[in-house]
Amino acid sequence: MPSDLWSDKDEDDYGMPVSWRGQGLTSPPIWSLRRLRTYAPWIACLLLFLLYLTGSLKTPASLKRTDWSRYAYVQYATDDHNLCNAVMAFEALHRHGSKAERVLLHNPQWTTTGDGGMDRNAQLLTLAVKKYGVTLKPVRLLDERGEMTGGAYGDGAHSSWDTSITKLRAFELTEYERVLHLDSDITLFDHLDELFLLPKTPVAMPRAYWADLPPGQWPLTSLLILLEPNAAEMKGMLSTLRSWWVGSEQQRTYTHAYDMELLNHRFGSSALVLPHRPYALLSGEFRRHDHAAYLGTINAPAELKTKWDPDAVLKEAKLVHFSDSPLPKPWIMWPYDGLAEMQPNCTSLHGTLTCREREVWKGLYDDFRRRRKDICRLLSVAAPDWHRHKQDVGAA
Repeated sequence: MPSDLWSDKDEDDYGMPVSWRGQGLTSPPIWSLRRLRTYAPWIACLLLFLLYLTGSLKTPASLKRTDWSRYAYVQYATDDHNLCNAVMAFEALHRHGSKAERVLLHNPQWTTTGDGGMDRNAQLLTLAVKKYGVTLKPVRLLDERGEMTGGAYGDGAHSSWDTSITKLRAFELTEYERVLHLDSDITLFDHLDELFLLPKTPVAMPRAYWADLPPGQWPLTSLLILLEPNAAEMKGMLSTLRSWWVGSEQQRTYTHAYDMELLNHRFGSSALVLPHRPYALLSGEFRRHDHAAYLGTINAPAELKTKWDPDAVLKEAKLVHFSDSPLPKPWIMWPYDGLAEMQPNCTSLHGTLTCREREVWKGLYDDFRRRRKDICRLLSVAAPDWHRHKQDVGAA
């Protein structure tokens, strides 16, 4: 009988009956492709459940919901100029969609318009709070000896380096798990939120790839400091700084100990090193003739040496730090003879004479000055006498 040869369960993938006896089998096959398709979802669910029990499907920390209130960008402002710079940096973070909080350590003599302030600084502080969500923290400024100072430097007569130690007050922000301090003389091309999710470490900084030293001796640069706030660290570094100044002038180890020297003394051998590419591009890189240090191709084999492309470098950079000494900072106009002396040369790029480096370099300064005018409603400071300026900065 036909029923002896097959049953309704013995069918091929198209539903046609198959005779297992005709195939020389002594019993119906246990599995067929049709049956496998029927049970596959159940098998997959069982395997996923087993993987979950063994921990193989744990969600990576970076994919979990991040509590951004634990992290903050920090700027410090000791005079009128770097207050505007700080507001410009916060504007960029806001524009690029940063999720971390923002904190401004500022001269305690300043106040917002809501608290009675009437000058431009008060307007900038109010703008930072209301438009860019910045938390204001008035702090006593620290001079190069680590001593508190009034800090009335609004006239620009003092170098901001005189109070650069103030940035170390970021270590006192213990309400945060991690903070990212940025120098204010920068242009941000994107947010840096990803740095907050790096492996746990007390401090992470890039190296000063532009230093006139062998690559293995490049110091850390304080233009970007990712740190875990710790009041004991702050106290210890100030103690170290003051010890450098004990005694007579001849006994001093450091005549001008700035934040960079102090941070290298403490963390030079232990900090997590951030890649300077793309986190620490200098504007002066576009004036250099040898770009191997920035490109990371020192001692590299010929086939791995990257060709210099100013547009590609600018596109990949997260920020640019303005550093073209002895030219003044970007909020000060260039002396004509200073520009002629310091601007990038036209060079041969891929066999073609080009002034693209000069165009990119000038564009960075033009963009900074335009944003300063648009955001802070401030014009650039008048250009100084070039010869006298070089004498003042020790470059004559």
